[in-house]
Amino acid sequence: MSAPLYQMIYTDLKKQIEQGHYEINDLLPTEKELAALYSVSTITAKKALDLLKEEGYILRKPRKGSVIISNRKNESTFEKLIIGLVITNFSDFFGTQILRSILNYDAEKLNVIVKITYGDLKKENEYIQELIDLGIQGLILLPTSSEYTSPKILELIARDFPVVVIDRLMDQLPVCSVQTDSFSASKELTNYLFEQGHQKIGLLTSDSRVSTIDERVDGFLSAHVDANRAVSQKQIFSVIDSVVPGSSRSITEDVELIVEFLQKNPEITALFTTEYNIALLAKSAIEQQSKAVPNDYSIVCFDHPTINLFDLNAFTFAHIEQDQTSIGHEAMTLLLRKIKDPTLIEKVNLGYQLIEGDSVSSL
Repeated sequence: MSAPLYQMIYTDLKKQIEQGHYEINDLLPTEKELAALYSVSTITAKKALDLLKEEGYILRKPRKGSVIISNRKNESTFEKLIIGLVITNFSDFFGTQILRSILNYDAEKLNVIVKITYGDLKKENEYIQELIDLGIQGLILLPTSSEYTSPKILELIARDFPVVVIDRLMDQLPVCSVQTDSFSASKELTNYLFEQGHQKIGLLTSDSRVSTIDERVDGFLSAHVDANRAVSQKQIFSVIDSVVPGSSRSITEDVELIVEFLQKNPEITALFTTEYNIALLAKSAIEQQSKAVPNDYSIVCFDHPTINLFDLNAFTFAHIEQDQTSIGHEAMTLLLRKIKDPTLIEKVNLGYQLIEGDSVSSL
């Protein structure tokens, strides 16, 4: 099967650049000129130029044209390799360590440009395009959604542009990824509650459309199946919304909903929450009823802020601690390998640790 027309034009222009037919700072023909030269549409010509830009050969300058900045792939006029990082957000309990690990990775040789989407899919797509226009050589992405993949990402994947996805399982796409084994971690966390004698466990989660949350819910349910324990739909409360980026629901509203959920299900003795902020909401709901954690209810969650050693009264939830430093380090290592070998597809599952904390009591 023959290569697409834009790929053939790209290959021809790349060869001319590498063989010295064009000098650094020379202008390539315009999209219109290339379209006429190769008897193709201007859209096809643009795709060829975009590919040259993404691989570091040219820079597209408004009102000037396509300027040659290198005669070798990924060798731009910048002294450092430029990496783009697009994330939804970061906080003390998840993201900060990942960000620090990426920024500190071989900092003398890498320049990382960070963009934060705050859960906005439109911004995600715009930021990716903006980074591509800036001439990045690779992209690390924490997507807003696992159900929806931006057209720009699909385009980059189709071109074998170096992309690594973090904290999301994207088995359906040929893209490199680094994530914690959330399914296994969730099963272990649920089994920990079983071992402490809890029979009826409530599941509190958001309606967030990300694979990580789905894996945690699946692990919770799988642990019940393996233990031959029934779990009814009324034990699952999945409408918490204030924790989702961009939500208009107030924290107070969600706390009131959890209070109502607990009052309707008095047999529940423990709560499995899929993230730290939901654990905080649950604790507030319990305390509003003049009850306490762990005396009246036990709570477990994923992720947790680092506790200050000098805070002797600090309260720690039983939780799954992800190796966030390794997530960042592995993502950058994998991305650099992908830059060297565009055909590489590797999905990395990292380990975790269960921290028992102060929020679970034995029955």
